[in-house]
Amino acid sequence: MARWQRPRQRGLIAVLAAVAAGASCFCGLLLDKPGQSRTALHGARQVIEDMYAAVNARDLEKAMTYVADDVVYEDFTFQEAFEGKDKVRELFAEAMELPKGLDFVIDSTAGGDSWSEDDGVGMTWHVEFDGVALPNGRGVSLYRTQGAKLVYARDIVESPLKLGGAALAIVGFIAPIIRASREPGQALSAAAAFAAAAAAYWYVLLLSPQGQFDFLVGPPAWAIDEKTMKNVVDESLNFFYIWPALNGLGLPSPTSLLGIAIPEVDPLRLAVFNLAEAYAFMFLPLMLWDRPQRKDVAKWWSPAMFLTNAVLLPYFSTRALEPGAPGSKPSWAPVFGLTALAVAVLAFWQAWGLFGGFGELIFSDRVAFAFIVDCTLFALLQGYVFSASEGPVWRFIPFLGLAAWLIVPDVQRPSDDSA
Repeated sequence: MARWQRPRQRGLIAVLAAVAAGASCFCGLLLDKPGQSRTALHGARQVIEDMYAAVNARDLEKAMTYVADDVVYEDFTFQEAFEGKDKVRELFAEAMELPKGLDFVIDSTAGGDSWSEDDGVGMTWHVEFDGVALPNGRGVSLYRTQGAKLVYARDIVESPLKLGGAALAIVGFIAPIIRASREPGQALSAAAAFAAAAAAYWYVLLLSPQGQFDFLVGPPAWAIDEKTMKNVVDESLNFFYIWPALNGLGLPSPTSLLGIAIPEVDPLRLAVFNLAEAYAFMFLPLMLWDRPQRKDVAKWWSPAMFLTNAVLLPYFSTRALEPGAPGSKPSWAPVFGLTALAVAVLAFWQAWGLFGGFGELIFSDRVAFAFIVDCTLFALLQGYVFSASEGPVWRFIPFLGLAAWLIVPDVQRPSDDSA
C-alpha cells in the first residue's frame, strides 16, 4: 500500500509543479508583453500616481509616457480643454516651470485598482509648497486610462470665491428664467428686460473701470479707495439721522456707548444717501403686498437696503416669471410710510440752500451718482408694480405717492349687492 501511495504523491506533486510553472509563464507573458507597462496591472490609480510623481520631480518626458496621443484634459481653471498629447505636454511643461517643492499631493482615491488596462479613478488632492498646503489649493479629479495611458481627465479646483448661500440665490434667480424660456411669452420678455437692466447696473455703476464712462468719477467696487470707503462708512453712521438725533438729544446711542464720534458729512451728500435709503425702505411692504405668496421677499429686500437695485432688479426678474395677484397691505405699512416721509423731510431740511451744488456732486462722485440712478429706478419700479392693479392715480407719484399709499388705509368698495 505504501509503495502505491508514494508514486501517487509523486504524480500529484508533478501536476502541481506543472500548473505553477504554467501560471508563472502566463504572468511572465503579461508582464513582458511588448509595449505594456507593469503599472497596467495596478490600474488607473497607479498610472496617475506615477504620472504625478514624475510631474513633481519635474521629469516631463517620463510624465508624458503615461499620456495617450488622443488624450482630452479638462481643467476648469482654463476656458478650454487640452486636446491631444502636445497640448497636455504644454500644460505639464508650464506647471514644471514653477519652483520645485510646489507639489501635487493626492489625499484619497476611489477605484482605480483594476488589473484591466482600461480603468478609471477618482481622486481628491491638494497643492502644497515645501510641505505647507496652499490656500484655495484643493481639488477633485476624475481620470480614465486605456492601455495604461491617460485618455481623459477632469480637474475641478477649489474656488477662491466662497459664495455660500449666495450661490443658491443665483441658482434660484437663473432657474425660473430657464424654465420660462421653454414657454416664450410676455413674462419671459419682462424677466429678460429686468435681467439685462441688472447686468447693466452691476457693470456700469459697480464694476466698470475708472475712466471708462465720462459721467462716472471714482473707483469701482473692486478697487475702492480710502476716501470712498470713508464716505460710505460716514454715511452709514448717519443712516436715517438716527444716531446724530439721539446724540443731539443727549440720549444713549451705539456710537456714544462705544465712544465713536459721529463724523461730519456733507449735508447734500448725506441727503442723497438717506433719500435713496428711505425709498428702498418703503419697498418691503410694497413687495409683500404685491406678491403675498412669496416667502423670500424679506431675503431679497434686506440686502437691497445696502445694495439697492443691484438686488431689486434681479428680484423683479424672478417676479415677472411668477404669476400672482396683490394681497392685503401689511398692517404695519403706515409705519414704513411715515418713517420714510420723516427722513425725506429731514434730508431736505439739512440740505436746504445747497441744491445748487447737486450737479457738481453727482458728476464728481460715483456713489452719489448711483444713488440718483437708484431713486430713478425706484420710481419706475413703483409704477410697474402699481400698473398691475386698480387704485388712485396719485400712487404713481415718485416717493410721495408710495409713502401716501402706505399711510392711507385701504378703502373697501361696497359690493353691487349692497343696499
